Amino acid sequence: MSDHAGVAKDDLGIDLAAHEETYAGFVGLTENLTVHILNIVLLLVLWTLEGHPFIALIGFILNIAASSLAGPTGLGWRLPGALFVLLGLAAIVL
Repeated sequence: MSDHAGVAKDDLGIDLAAHEETYAGFVGLTENLTVHILNIVLLLVLWTLEGHPFIALIGFILNIAASSLAGPTGLGWRLPGALFVLLGLAAIVL
């Protein structure tokens, strides 16, 4: 093991800001993909159990659009989360 006692953190070559930015991006992507997959589960419920394939197709297109726009707009999981609420209501009502 090397001895780093008395050496400043900047001298070690550690780029903490870049690591924290990468971790924040990873957490945001994981949240977005989790809601995206939950939307797909609701779409499968609408298609197979409820028997509404056209509504499931429209929901799938909206799910792709919401998940792809979540990152650039900065809304994160909230944009596909709104679609999750709408799909959940559709699964209950239909």
